[in-house]
Amino acid sequence: MLYQYLIETFGYNEPIFTSDVQYKEYSKIWVAKELTRLCETGQLIRYERGIYYIPQTTPFGNSVLNPNKVIERKYLTENGERIGFYTGITAFQRIGLSTQMPNVPEIQTNNENSKLRRVKVGSQEVILRKARVKITNRNSSVLQFLEMMNSAAAGYFDEERKEILRNWMQKMNITRQLVTEYAPFFPDRVMRNLVESGVIYYVTS
Repeated sequence: MLYQYLIETFGYNEPIFTSDVQYKEYSKIWVAKELTRLCETGQLIRYERGIYYIPQTTPFGNSVLNPNKVIERKYLTENGERIGFYTGITAFQRIGLSTQMPNVPEIQTNNENSKLRRVKVGSQEVILRKARVKITNRNSSVLQFLEMMNSAAAGYFDEERKEILRNWMQKMNITRQLVTEYAPFFPDRVMRNLVESGVIYYVTS
């Protein structure tokens, strides 16, 4: 039964992408029709085109899917592989380098072809940017790091911020080899900011 398969595979209140549904030997057309039927019976809710979720009943009605879960699956992680990362003020805030809360999160992702585009995922607006180079598990952290060095002036990194950044860099295993490998994909100001800020000395060998 498809409904039971969906519960066991995806669970409640989790985004279900039609592209991820592989049910026995049934065709995509059959799956699409069954998903529509489950929506008609209320067992499934269509979030947006190609995305569904299994709701839970609450005292206030059916549960609502968290748009951040859709954003994660759509632009950040796919089949266990990193395909995107937060950038701009969003990255600084998440790492602890800024207390500013962005109204619209920014993401650089493999799943975007435009230099900059605003989209809405449910009620959440998101700024998308195309990747400078294909994002993978291996390089996502160093690319995010280099983007931060590209977006902030060298003087922004005072001693407190450098200490926060140093701890994060060590945690994410950002090495000189990775920086050297991916810096050519960025403007020259990145390496200039690295040197002038002194952050370059925190990059592990």
